[in-house]
Order: sequence, then C-alpha cells, then structure tokens
Amino acid sequence: MNERPINVLLIEDNPGDANLIRVYLEEVEGTPFALERADRLTTGLERIARGGIDAILLDLSLPESQGLPTLLRTKANAPTVPIIVFTGLDDESLAIRAVQAGAQDYLVKGSVTSALLSRALRYAIERKQAELALQRATEAAEAANRAKSDFLARMSH
Repeated sequence: MNERPINVLLIEDNPGDANLIRVYLEEVEGTPFALERADRLTTGLERIARGGIDAILLDLSLPESQGLPTLLRTKANAPTVPIIVFTGLDDESLAIRAVQAGAQDYLVKGSVTSALLSRALRYAIERKQAELALQRATEAAEAANRAKSDFLARMSH
C-alpha cells in the first residue's frame, strides 16, 4: 500500500500537546499522516497560504488569538480545508458555536485517543469534500438555471 499521507497542520502552542498528537498519529495503522506544527496562529496562516494541507487541528487558546475569532480567521484563510478544533476547553456551548462557525469537529484535549483522532481527521476530510462537491453542484445548477432564463427571455422577444 503506497497511500499518499494526509497532511495535517497542527496550530498549537503547547509542545507537550503537540508531541502527544504526533505520537497518536504515529500509532495509527493503515493511514499515513504527515504532521506539521505552527506554534502561533500567524505562523499557521503563513503555512496555510503555501497550500498542500489536507486538515487543520486548531487550538483555540493561542498566545495571540483566543476563542472563536481564532477559528474564524483560520477558516477565512483556508475555506476549503477542514478544521478540527483541538482544545483544552471542555465547553459544550463553545463546541456547538465552533461547529456552527464551520469547524468539522471539536475535540477536547485529554479525551482524545489515537483511534478517535484518526477517525475525526478522516471523517472531517470526507465531510468537507462532500460539502465542497455540493457547493459546486449548486453553483452549476444555478448557472444552468440563469442560462435557461436568459435563453427563454431572448426567445420571447
């Protein structure tokens, strides 16, 4: 099996948490992961701009950015990349707001296992691809509908 690795960008300032994620992803059998880490949001956004990221694990408690604004800035810079919030805040209300704001999942540090992390990443990528395909199909249908309306308008004159 010569599968292309899933390129994951971890935006996390805590080296211990980053190391734990690295260990979890190394333990996964059958799915190769390539992990890159940015310890600040600005560094993460710079890395996102270069492309090639399949998924983002995002801490919401970074030195220069806290809470949902961190997610919103990341999403604005990576609209086609699935983002999983990975945070120490076990807050159901925040989790719901994060998903409503575009996060594919919300994982609480300390509750994550290797299997859970791998599954969350793979499912997030699949959901985002389905979401983007639906968006493209909707745009194509709207364009076809506009073309049909234009054609009928010209034919009636």
